[in-house]
Amino acid sequence: MGDVLVLGIGNPLRGDDGVGTAVISTLQHMPLSPNVELVDGGTAGLEIVLLLQKYQRVVVVDAADMGLLPGEWRRFGGDTAVLTTNTDKLNGTLHNAGFAEALALAEALDVLPDELVVFGVQPQRVDWVEGLSEEVETAVLPVCQAILAEF
Repeated sequence: MGDVLVLGIGNPLRGDDGVGTAVISTLQHMPLSPNVELVDGGTAGLEIVLLLQKYQRVVVVDAADMGLLPGEWRRFGGDTAVLTTNTDKLNGTLHNAGFAEALALAEALDVLPDELVVFGVQPQRVDWVEGLSEEVETAVLPVCQAILAEF
C-alpha cells in the first residue's frame, strides 16, 4: 500500500470540469515528498476504486457545484468527504458512474483509504469548451498550496 495519492478528476474538454487535471499539471512542477504520487484521473469511473485501495491517504481535486462563487473552493475531510451518489445519472448502467459512485463502491467493498480529503472547486462553466474560466484558473495555485500543506 502506497503512502499518498493526489488524484485530479475531471474533463478538460468541459471547461471548469478540468480543474482537477489543471491542479495535477501544476503540482507536477512543484517540489513534492517522494511518498506522494500524482494521478490525472480524468473522467475515470469505477476504476478509481482500484486506485483508492492502494493508498493510505488520498487527496482528490474535482469541480463541485456547491452553490459558491466561481473559483471558490473548499476542503472536505472525514465523513464530509463522502459524496452523495446520483442514481438518476446511472440509468441502469455503470457506464456513467463517476467519482461519487466509485467512492460508494469503495466504501461498500471496505477498501476506502485510511484518510480521504476532497478539494472541491466551484465551476463557472462545464460546457463543451477547452480551458478554465478566469475565476477557476485563479483558484488552481491556492488549491495546490493547500494540498502541499497536507503533507
